[in-house]
Amino acid sequence: MRNSYLDKAKGLLIFLVVWGHSLERFIGRNDPNSTLLLFIYSFHMPAFIFVSGLLFKNHKLFEKVLFFTVLAVLFQILYFCFESFWQYTQNWLSWMIKPYWILWYLWGMVAWSLITPLLMKTHYPLLIAIFASLVIGLSPFNNYLFSIGRIFVFLPFFVAGALYGKSFLQDMQNTQYSLCIAAACIIISITLLALFSPNHYWLYGSLSYQQLQVDAVHGILMRLLLLIIASCGIIALFAYASKLPDFFRSMGENTLAIYLLHGFFIITLTKLVAFTLTNWMLNVAICLFLSILLCIILKARFLSKSIQYTAMQITHFLIQSMQYFIGSFYKR
Repeated sequence: MRNSYLDKAKGLLIFLVVWGHSLERFIGRNDPNSTLLLFIYSFHMPAFIFVSGLLFKNHKLFEKVLFFTVLAVLFQILYFCFESFWQYTQNWLSWMIKPYWILWYLWGMVAWSLITPLLMKTHYPLLIAIFASLVIGLSPFNNYLFSIGRIFVFLPFFVAGALYGKSFLQDMQNTQYSLCIAAACIIISITLLALFSPNHYWLYGSLSYQQLQVDAVHGILMRLLLLIIASCGIIALFAYASKLPDFFRSMGENTLAIYLLHGFFIITLTKLVAFTLTNWMLNVAICLFLSILLCIILKARFLSKSIQYTAMQITHFLIQSMQYFIGSFYKR
């Protein structure tokens, strides 16, 4: 049985993903749009990853990992072909080692699903995950490759969701002070963001401290601060989720298609439409309208079901093929 409270939270998060990408692609990071994007990006993906951890079950792990791998490879090819339609590119290698735009999350799901069960066997899984999140920035390599940076930077949220997500969800549903908690956490987040004004590259979690041009101490402290800000955003989201309208619930039930398909529409619109209006609020309102429209279209249940069915069929075919070859090998 689905949890409507959780679906509303997921619905708001997937809407913020689409709206954030619309704002970034159409308007860019120009003030005051950068302030709005800074707030959205400070918590929306950490919250989504927390939810993913909450829903994680250490059951049929190999099948789940293969399923997300199939989705990642399939849509990497689709987005590459789609991008090539608009602008010819020959750099296949970069597409293989750098997940395309929104697809890093799928590779993250592969990695988090493998890492989290191992961490669960330790005494301090969340502390280890936080340590990994902080020290990955010390890497001398390009943390963007294979989404290594993002995988470890956001690992604590997946582990926290897997460990404490269900009890946290129940506490937030039962509290009588949800609005006060949400307001307090939002105020803390906005205050910290205003005081420290982190460069937006910090929020992607994809670069090392060296790439961000800061020393190790500064980098670790800034990343720790961003973990705190994101945590405040997650608490605020779940504290307010019960107050959200049912519009978000229907989106939260079908996030897969919205997540995977909205990029095609945004790319197409940015190629065909150029924003020339000087009124910032009107530009934001247009992006808001387009995002709502996209979410309404893409939340159709058959789209998510079709994507899931296709990926599962390929997954089962690969599993059966592997079983056949392994069986044939041992019969020799």
